[in-house]
Amino acid sequence: MSNLRIGQLARAAGFTEKTLRFYDEIGLLKPSGRSTSGYRLYDEQAIERLRFVRKAKGLGLSLNDMRMILEIGDEGRVPCGHVVSVVDRELERIDGQLRQLRSLRRDLVTLRECLGDEIASGRAKPGYCEHLVKAPASLTRRDSRKRIR
Repeated sequence: MSNLRIGQLARAAGFTEKTLRFYDEIGLLKPSGRSTSGYRLYDEQAIERLRFVRKAKGLGLSLNDMRMILEIGDEGRVPCGHVVSVVDRELERIDGQLRQLRSLRRDLVTLRECLGDEIASGRAKPGYCEHLVKAPASLTRRDSRKRIR
């Protein structure tokens, strides 16, 4: 499979032609040459690059990060140091998201407990649930065992 035109490469790699044109434009994909009629041609290396892009995208890497990693490799250098810094940055981002999600979960559990207590006690009145949902998380957390008015 060598000298593929963009449509053939798109089908072989499972991307759209539009996406491949964009990847070409931003430097993720490089043609190996041109046909006599001027079409860009791609070789097996293009398929490998696209496999890398798909995997890197699945790991949350940005297009810019992918481009930098590929450029380092294209220059004949080993991109591992750059990959480590990208992975470290992504891990920090994910850790931040996990902290936010744990906090959100605590707030929802607290809200659920408050609502459950009010429903079970029969104290829930029209507008009460809306009030709790609008209340700051710290208020519902602090007063989770008390009735909030």
